[in-house]
Amino acid sequence: MANDLTPYLDMPHIGIDSIESGTGRLSGYRTVAEDGIISGKYPFTPEHLIYSKIRPSLNKVALPDFSGVCSSDAYPILPIAGECNRVYLAEVMRSAYFLEYILPLSGRAQMPKVNKKALSGFSMPLPPIELQQQFAAFVAQVDKSRF
Repeated sequence: MANDLTPYLDMPHIGIDSIESGTGRLSGYRTVAEDGIISGKYPFTPEHLIYSKIRPSLNKVALPDFSGVCSSDAYPILPIAGECNRVYLAEVMRSAYFLEYILPLSGRAQMPKVNKKALSGFSMPLPPIELQQQFAAFVAQVDKSRF
């Protein structure tokens, strides 16, 4: 977590309200300076995915194509290069398979929240990286035809 945000002032700040539920599309975000951010935030790069830990049933998983900082209500997740494709991981995290795992662990009736221990305890099928990359290319084609 970055507490000194000076180096990030002109970078995008992704709050969980900037992540569309279900699709992960990013919109309406501004810079750290524009948002007047003063508390600690998590830096991310285009290699990360951003997962909203608040109200996991909203299914907010984003794939930024830029660097910035995200709200402390989200986790920037960096897949292990050569082992896990980030598009594959994002699609798994948007799936019913993941939601069935994470929702019972989110606790707190008023404001359900996922902690790191619950998130890191998730186990998923991990096909060879070549198949994950083929899957990611297929997802990109589907997204092009949809949007």
